[in-house]
Amino acid sequence: MAVTKTKFINYTRCNNYVKFEKINDCDLEKDITYEEYQEEEKQEQIKEVLEELDSDAKIPTKLEAMMDYYKEVEIEAGKVANDIFKGKSIFSKNTYNQKSFNFTLNGIKYLCYVDIYNEQESCINIVEVKATTSNKYINMTYGKRGDIKFPLFVKNDDIYKISPCVSIDSEIKKSYDEKIKKLLNRFTSVGKYIYDLAVQRYIISHDKNVIKKVNYYLAVLNSSYIYDGYMENGKRIYRKINDENVISLFDFNDITLKYQDLIEKERINLETNLKNEETNCKVGCYCFLNEPCECIYKNICFKDVPEHDASFNYLNFRTFKDKKGNSYDKYDLINNGYLKFDDVPLEFLTNENHLIQRDCYDNNKVYIDKEKIKAFLDDLKYPIYHLDFETFPCPMPRFFGEKPYSQSCFEFSLHIERAPGVCDFEKDNYIFLAKTLFDEREELVKALVSYIKEDGTLLAQNVSFEKSRIEELANIFPKYKKDLLRIKNMGYDLLYIIKNNEEISKKLGFVEKAKTINYYNPKQSGSYSIKKTLPLFTDLTYGSLDIQNGNEALVSYSMYDKFSFEEKAKVMENLKIYCRQDTWAMVEILRGLRSLIK
Repeated sequence: MAVTKTKFINYTRCNNYVKFEKINDCDLEKDITYEEYQEEEKQEQIKEVLEELDSDAKIPTKLEAMMDYYKEVEIEAGKVANDIFKGKSIFSKNTYNQKSFNFTLNGIKYLCYVDIYNEQESCINIVEVKATTSNKYINMTYGKRGDIKFPLFVKNDDIYKISPCVSIDSEIKKSYDEKIKKLLNRFTSVGKYIYDLAVQRYIISHDKNVIKKVNYYLAVLNSSYIYDGYMENGKRIYRKINDENVISLFDFNDITLKYQDLIEKERINLETNLKNEETNCKVGCYCFLNEPCECIYKNICFKDVPEHDASFNYLNFRTFKDKKGNSYDKYDLINNGYLKFDDVPLEFLTNENHLIQRDCYDNNKVYIDKEKIKAFLDDLKYPIYHLDFETFPCPMPRFFGEKPYSQSCFEFSLHIERAPGVCDFEKDNYIFLAKTLFDEREELVKALVSYIKEDGTLLAQNVSFEKSRIEELANIFPKYKKDLLRIKNMGYDLLYIIKNNEEISKKLGFVEKAKTINYYNPKQSGSYSIKKTLPLFTDLTYGSLDIQNGNEALVSYSMYDKFSFEEKAKVMENLKIYCRQDTWAMVEILRGLRSLIK
């Protein structure tokens, strides 16, 4: 099979990958079929979307339903590129119609298709489209003068370019160089997309049929773009608003050029690895452990690392330091043989919460600060409104006031607890669920403000998410802003009680223990997710539900129009059951906490 751009990126991520693939030499010069190439690209695009959803979930098959939205990004990028460059452009939802490039060297064929091919009289413009957002680049700054930080990227004629360093000051120059170094690291969040484009450049530059000068650009969703709701013939039209397109273009000619020597070395190393079955390497950042782009061979390289109580499952872990000042990230721990929780030397543990975790693990006991938990429970005001939103973060904004990947609310569940423990599973539960894929947000808002009529406590696990959604809705629907902001200001996080909140701890008089966790059970393995904490206080589970997590919920909603009438009715009922479970879980956890401190 020919080495496509995607294969090249994977084959060169580490020396082990090719060995695990067990590639047949006779296939390396063969063409790849369109269907095979399309499947490769689809899996990579799904990973891109998952990353933007900020999800650590594995790739659910049904998430492929969102590929229509991804393709819409490509089409809009094509329109913007065509408007900027003029000339003749080739871009299509169908890869058959996309331009391809290839070359063969030492018996291996290298191949890539390009998302957007624009040809002018004097040059060719290649645009790679990614369903990520522009803020990861636009927010890059370096150095500062007073309170002002310098932007790494500046916009000129609708295209962002890397600005030259504005100062010869050594500290500012050092900061600038560090940011450029991130762009030149294929394993950083900002570097990996540029590297993808740089591999395309490498293949195109070796294609003998290319005789014109070629420019290289990255097209991403504009994180600042706010859709104005304009439609024609029932279709969303993304007009240029306040000089902003829905797509942002970045000029990466210079950076992709700087990548070429690295890619040449990687190609040579790849050829060596293809012939050498004894290759071996340590684990590292290229594994992307527990990330959407996690290596598919994780189970081989991490076979000795336990799923539960791994060495890097300490709370808020980033790095440990030994007595000599050497740092250990999760990969360093594994490479040095520290695989399990108790493999970590005690000298590494200088954080009080890490010591509590270790004591619980070593002695199989539960840590409970009853005094703090009681104080937090007493701090709650009744009624308690247990709230959970389900949202659809569509790559392309769907409704007025939304940005790319806006967490567009389509459902909520509310359990109202009138007094401690006084809450009925059905009678005190209120649910709103959108019936269509049209804009029903105002109806959702009306329902929410009608149910939350009085002051009390708005309780959620990760309440900042619910508060952010409420504030967004308040800005989109000013008619309900006063009530929505009142509800937002009632926000309190369930994790404040279970885990801790430093500010509230101090307010409640626990100054010395302000940073110390309130509760820890070794069964948590360093996690306070609701899936980990729920079994500690109740036998309520998600295992028997047809919809078991937020990703499955948003995908089910996004597929409304693909279901028959009967199928859709069933899906809607399953969405209600799942969302109701999320709020009832909080009621149950509160009950468990009250019982715990008696």
